[in-house]
Amino acid sequence: MRPSRVFKLIIVASLLVAAFFYIVKVTNKDEEVRTLEEEEDKEIDIAEEHKEDDKSVIKKEDEEKKPEEESSQHEEAQQNVKSVNLSDRNPSSVQEMRSIINDVNFNQEIHNLEKFPKRPEEGIVIVVQVHNRPEYLEQLVKSLAAAKSIEKALLIISHDYFSKEVNKIVESIDFCQVMQIFFPFALQFYPDEFPGQDPNDCPRDIPRDKALEIECTNAGYPDMYGHYREAPFTMTKHHWWWKAHRVFEGLKATRDHKGLVMFLEEDHIVSQDFYATMELMAKLQQSECPECDIITMGLYDRPSNYQSVGDMVDVITWQSSKHNMGMAYTRDTWAKIRSCSKEFCKFDDYNWDWTLQHVSGRCLPSTLTTMVILGPRVFHIGTCGMHHSNKDAKCEVGKEVGYVEDLLRRNKPYLDPTGLYIKQRFDKSAVIKTMKPNGGWADPRDHRLCMSYAKMQMVGQNDT
Repeated sequence: MRPSRVFKLIIVASLLVAAFFYIVKVTNKDEEVRTLEEEEDKEIDIAEEHKEDDKSVIKKEDEEKKPEEESSQHEEAQQNVKSVNLSDRNPSSVQEMRSIINDVNFNQEIHNLEKFPKRPEEGIVIVVQVHNRPEYLEQLVKSLAAAKSIEKALLIISHDYFSKEVNKIVESIDFCQVMQIFFPFALQFYPDEFPGQDPNDCPRDIPRDKALEIECTNAGYPDMYGHYREAPFTMTKHHWWWKAHRVFEGLKATRDHKGLVMFLEEDHIVSQDFYATMELMAKLQQSECPECDIITMGLYDRPSNYQSVGDMVDVITWQSSKHNMGMAYTRDTWAKIRSCSKEFCKFDDYNWDWTLQHVSGRCLPSTLTTMVILGPRVFHIGTCGMHHSNKDAKCEVGKEVGYVEDLLRRNKPYLDPTGLYIKQRFDKSAVIKTMKPNGGWADPRDHRLCMSYAKMQMVGQNDT
């Protein structure tokens, strides 16, 4: 064979080999892209997986309505809806319980419209996250009932537990418009499957190599401390994130609300002047602190004498350990927080407030700023619960309420201010130290469910 012919064959062979490896490379790349797309689809499509569990997400209206007409038409329609007391319902199965709470979420019924047919456009929306501590909720409702101007509010009770006793307390509310919503993925509604504790989930303390050996569901995803997911500890963060989406984006009564939304918990109580004081803070924010993202009405380190602080506020960088009680903000702040959804939903900490601290310091262009009242109007009375180490401690609700009532009684001359003043503006350039995560939030199923709440409300824009 002539050398030129051999040379040509070598060139052809080389080209064929190069083509082969190129095809393999492209195929592998396609596989990687498909895998990434599948993971993204999982994050989005989890809403579809649960569409039967939240009819408010999927059931279509018979007719489209203009956005500016929706709120008033919704209130008018609600006056013709026959109310069904949840305290009279006794579900005999998890499936029946799911059906009941999904009906509640779908109907979005506002109670007490006969007594309060209209509320001011600038009226504050108050959202209370409730689990199953009726002894605390009863005290909160009592304090709200005594508050001045409370009739202006829309009170939204956001449950993650179906309880006859709790429902009865909510049904007793007669001092303002009130609505109930239920976090549809709560542990009580999914006791033996995700988002609850699936029997095939890995035990909390099993070593990773052993988990991989027995092939439990989430074997590849221990948290940063080597522990596996515990469903009860994930619920509060899920609930907090879902209810914010629901209120700002999903509910007809509030998704066009431009004013303040205040967030309370069942073991808080309020002063008689909390509503009027929050209105004053909102005005001060608009005129003198447009950079303030959050209004904070509660402090853990409360003063004993309000004489010099009853009408004073500080402007300071928001810190989760100090400013997570009695928070209020508008949809402008929510839009900032929501823009960091992925950071919020994938941060390995089961606490919503520690996660928000992380988002503030690591994701937002500038850290969250709060205006905090130095004479607090919201108080924490919880002496037992998730973060209290002594699980056998008696919940001395009356004792805690007594402390607060005595404090307010002694400081009555310094409540009901006619105006508020900024005492001090702290330098925002001072960076708040990023706290070490607590773990408990490494399972990708939690990440996907958390990310899915946004789509649920987007779908719901044309629903109910």
